[in-house]
Amino acid sequence: MPKLIKIHPNDNCAVAVSEIKKGESIEGLSALSDIPFGHKIDLFDIAAGETVIKYGYPIGVAIKEIKKGEHI
Repeated sequence: MPKLIKIHPNDNCAVAVSEIKKGESIEGLSALSDIPFGHKIDLFDIAAGETVIKYGYPIGVAIKEIKKGEHI
């Protein structure tokens, strides 16, 4: 059973469908912190000012750099 769901091909984040522990390796990334069920995890490094995309649509703008594997 997958632990992450990337909803749209253009998304730069995924949703945790079960709890993910810090350091756990999932689908080519390592969680930088605990990710609770239903929360987002960053799939790529996102620079401050870049758009966070979920469902193929912008849902916000990063106010600081977000590292791959970080809890959003």
